[in-house]
Amino acid sequence: MKTSGLVPAEKLPRWTVLSVTTLGAFMAALDSNIVTIALPYISKGLSAGYSLLGWVLAGYILAVASLVLQAGKMGDSYGKKNVYLAGFAIFGVSSALCGLSLDAYQLIAFRVLQGVGASVMIATGIPMIFASFPVAERGAAIGVNSVAWALGAVAGPVLGGILTQLDWRLIFFVNVPVAALAILVGSRRIPGYLNSRNPNAKRLNLVNAGLLGVTIAGVILWLTFFDPRPLPVSALALLAFVFAEKRSGDPVINRDLLRNSGFLFSVLSLAITTTSFFGILFVVSFYFQNIAGFSPLQAGLWVAPLPIALGVFNPLAGRVFDRLKRPAAVSIAGALIVLGCLLVLASLLGSGTPGVAVPITLAVAGAGAGLVWTPSISSALKFASQELRGVANGTAFTLIYIGFVTSVALVVSVSTSSLPASLAGLVRSGSLAGLTPLQSALFDGGLVNSLYALAFVGALGIPLFVLVVREQGKHFGASESPGP
Repeated sequence: MKTSGLVPAEKLPRWTVLSVTTLGAFMAALDSNIVTIALPYISKGLSAGYSLLGWVLAGYILAVASLVLQAGKMGDSYGKKNVYLAGFAIFGVSSALCGLSLDAYQLIAFRVLQGVGASVMIATGIPMIFASFPVAERGAAIGVNSVAWALGAVAGPVLGGILTQLDWRLIFFVNVPVAALAILVGSRRIPGYLNSRNPNAKRLNLVNAGLLGVTIAGVILWLTFFDPRPLPVSALALLAFVFAEKRSGDPVINRDLLRNSGFLFSVLSLAITTTSFFGILFVVSFYFQNIAGFSPLQAGLWVAPLPIALGVFNPLAGRVFDRLKRPAAVSIAGALIVLGCLLVLASLLGSGTPGVAVPITLAVAGAGAGLVWTPSISSALKFASQELRGVANGTAFTLIYIGFVTSVALVVSVSTSSLPASLAGLVRSGSLAGLTPLQSALFDGGLVNSLYALAFVGALGIPLFVLVVREQGKHFGASESPGP
């Protein structure tokens, strides 16, 4: 039976699912990139220093990293459709609250709440796509979903530049109508079979998730504020987490996945590359606006080539995944490209007159990241068994988001560690407005050092990609369909 158009009726649900989850991916990417461009203006508006600004990003990411696994279990227990749309609602409400924040601490708290909503969307979105598309089309579908991340990333810097010049609070309010639209369409059009509940789904383990969050938060607090006092708390939380995981019947990190070397190598290599890549936008946003004196709109336009290239190469990489026996070879090439671009960017920003070579290098870096992202996510889920794919997706994104927050903390730590004590204190705790030319030059040197640090981290992931290639050769035989 066909509809009045050209698409068979039985195919409509899968495209509805892809459309709504793609809108969610676009929303999350838009918000992240808008915030990055706006940080220097938020610094002025709320008199917030570099370290607190790092937490405007890190608080959101930390919430995702801590809760995304539990959100995946919620989808299995209560129905992916209901849980996904609830996440959208939380994200929309918290966006409005971010726009109403009166100081940096309120903004960080509401960004954490945004992360709660995002964790739900992330944990259930890709598994819904997997449940809706046949094997041979899944890699391409995830590639389309990944395009939304790139399109949101493209729109984020440009739209963020425009809105920030009017009022930085608008960058949060813009999410509210998008969330309302997604909830309206999703509640009516996402098929009911995605609300099926798994009677064997694992119970939520919020205690262990909280211990994991405290562990990560303590390390990030130390790196961003140079205060060692959170470290003992973090160490105790880690010990308690490991002990509780061993005793738990419903651990946060699935033991079968921990024993799955192909899955483990896939997610670890992607997390390391994410750590090296994510900090790039954080660095260049501050460079363009605080060192080069660009307006937010100018900075957004110069940053835009990176997400544009990411958007072009993500779906291409998804199609490659669907066809190759060992698609991780493509990820190796992408990781090497990102590594090279970090070194080139460090050289350019350190020269004092980088010019148009910077957006060109950002475009190449985006292309490299696009070659890593889709094949790595698809590979991780393919290594996992069907019944564990929801948990596998949550585990993958937990490590990815730990990479995100580590990247921001690493940039803050390295970029200020070599500054004179008085300037480092000003940059970390006070507004970045009003730096003298000499202070700006010293800050520029710190940003360059942080790019070298990110490059070093990226180099650590290359051997893991090689191990993924080996595992793919062992497990995905030539006679097997290359789809997930």
